[in-house]
Amino acid sequence: MMKLKKNGFYLLTLMMLLLLSACSKDEAKTTASAENGGVIPLKVGIQKNAALTNAWIAESVGIYEEHGLDVKLIEFKSGSESINAQRSGSVDIILSAPGTAMVANESGFDLVSIAQNEIAQAEGPDTASVQVLADSKIENLKDLEGKKVAIYDSRNQLVLGLKKIIEESGADVDKVEFVEVPFSSMGDALKNNQVDAISLVDPYTTQLVSEGTTKVISWNYVESIPEQPVGAWYARSKFVEENPEAVSRFYDAISASIEYMLADEERAKKHIVDFTGVDEKLITDMPQIAWSNEFNTDVWQQIVDMYVEAGELKQKHEATEYFSQYVTETLK
Repeated sequence: MMKLKKNGFYLLTLMMLLLLSACSKDEAKTTASAENGGVIPLKVGIQKNAALTNAWIAESVGIYEEHGLDVKLIEFKSGSESINAQRSGSVDIILSAPGTAMVANESGFDLVSIAQNEIAQAEGPDTASVQVLADSKIENLKDLEGKKVAIYDSRNQLVLGLKKIIEESGADVDKVEFVEVPFSSMGDALKNNQVDAISLVDPYTTQLVSEGTTKVISWNYVESIPEQPVGAWYARSKFVEENPEAVSRFYDAISASIEYMLADEERAKKHIVDFTGVDEKLITDMPQIAWSNEFNTDVWQQIVDMYVEAGELKQKHEATEYFSQYVTETLK
């Protein structure tokens, strides 16, 4: 038995060494390519949602190539899944909501933002909404006290903002029952009276509004922190330090992809349909996504403070702690 345990330990150690070796070789390859002025390979984690269409189309229309990057897009189901893959070295760069990355860092991760991708609108309509049935007696957030609300994840930025504005409405947030439901199932849960309200994002927001069976009682991203960043690109601190040219090129490529999408709204919506597979009519009715690579330190700080007040961050932090050196320099 002892021999089996020892052999198992050696096998595990060997696997970890091989993984670290592979990660080191990949990073060395990236650094060497940059130093030689050649094309830099990058593995970028992506999720199939409308707001990430710009990162997908950047490969299709040659934006990455124009910026000297050979990007391999790797699809993940969630930001948390991509963060874990990024830590192991399976990907170089990932997309995450800032709040999720902040919590991950307090748990031992070393993520810094190297670019921004999307922000909430300054005012509604927006991607994020709280909806109830059209004939519901619930008219505002204060009326949610004593009610059941469907959310996607109890600790994410969307829900923390919702809890914040429920409290500000005068309701006792502790008397609101939050239940986790996938975005794709929220509409049915509401129509079947399994919940009283739902907190969701596009394309589901627009889908329900278009049906006319619900009413919006809050644009919760907008009302909690207007123009808050809801998607940003992250890399490990060590990767950023060792690959400054790769980071610089990626930042510029994302900026170019955003300019491309914002330049022609109809073209952008066609790309969203191609990328997500969502019904074309639904995308036609959807407000344009607020893509932006312009960092607003004050707004980022509001997210940090919201997480601290909610107890999700155990210590106070400055927003700039979460910026890479390259981003900090662009702000000067």
